Amino acid sequence: MRPRQERLHHLDALRALTMVLILPAHALALIGLQSGWNSLEAATFWTIHVFRLPLFFLIAGFFAALLLETRGPGGLVRNRTIRIGVPLLLGVALVVPVLNVCLFEASAQPNRSAGGALDTLTQVQPSYLWFLWYLVLLYAIALPAQRLVGRRPAAASLHRTGSKLLGHPLAPLLLAVPTGLLLYRQPAWIAGSSHTQTFAPAPDLLAYYGLFFFSGWALFAVPGLRSSIESRPGIYSLLAGLALPPALAFYLLHSQPAIGASRAFHLLALLLLSISTWSIAFALLGLSRRHLSDENPRLRAWADSSYWIYLSHFVPMAALAALLVGIAMPGTLRAALLVAITFALVYPAYWAFVRYTFLGRVLHGPRIRPRADRLPPTRQPVVAAPPA
Repeated sequence: MRPRQERLHHLDALRALTMVLILPAHALALIGLQSGWNSLEAATFWTIHVFRLPLFFLIAGFFAALLLETRGPGGLVRNRTIRIGVPLLLGVALVVPVLNVCLFEASAQPNRSAGGALDTLTQVQPSYLWFLWYLVLLYAIALPAQRLVGRRPAAASLHRTGSKLLGHPLAPLLLAVPTGLLLYRQPAWIAGSSHTQTFAPAPDLLAYYGLFFFSGWALFAVPGLRSSIESRPGIYSLLAGLALPPALAFYLLHSQPAIGASRAFHLLALLLLSISTWSIAFALLGLSRRHLSDENPRLRAWADSSYWIYLSHFVPMAALAALLVGIAMPGTLRAALLVAITFALVYPAYWAFVRYTFLGRVLHGPRIRPRADRLPPTRQPVVAAPPA
């Protein structure tokens, strides 16, 4: 059975998870900007980033390949232009300048210039929407590459090689080597955020996320590959359990001269980080298929709203952080308040102002307003779900 005929609710749920986890990640980033982190906060932030974006790009590649097969190149371009291009352009033009002002006010930095907040309005940058820009670039690479490779006899050989590598039970160990090397320039042993400030892509980070994107593409293109990976969550969970604790320990110690300045520790930390990333991503694929394959109206509602939550959350969260900047409280409590209040604002707004409107059609395609229940999501084709 081809993937387009299967129920892919578990992949939608994982995609929504990668979106919604940005709430605690950004809340922790804001309190770090204001007062720094304790070890628990730093560990939580790092653990989220170990797998969230790589898993997102993995699933994005899968759905891009699915769209290409079901709608063709023209359909893929039209769909991604609406779902990705339009939010990116509107966000950069209208949302990011306001966000920059809020972040400036929330930073609590001393000796700030009086015109500093206004200066941020003139900065043209992708900011937190950089992942949409990287998706556009990867689509631009994938379409001609697929057309070129697909016409050559080497395509079958490439599929076999990818299937053997990704489908191997110890694939996280094998994939960790190229993945770690692509992160070599990242001093803190995690993918950095310099690419949020400019539209000029960082080649190593674009290749890093591209590796996951094209691996996801292979999950669709190579018959049986995804099922092979999803059948072994226990092995991947074990690998993650072995690699994640020492990788986290290295991250927490990266500022120590004896650790951070050592090339041997640097390479070892990147290797452990990469094993953790692939292991968690593959384990979540298997666990979600086992437990989230059946359609669930509440899960469908969460998945539908996740893209809107991602796009809309940062301005109110940063504004709230600016309001709380002078109030003394533990950082963990501050982060919890930022997440809870922001979610309480943006999630109801989706149902009231987005889901059944023109904006909702841009974000996820048309939805039919129910007659009785307020939140009974209708069964939708998987390709109409929030973009990846």
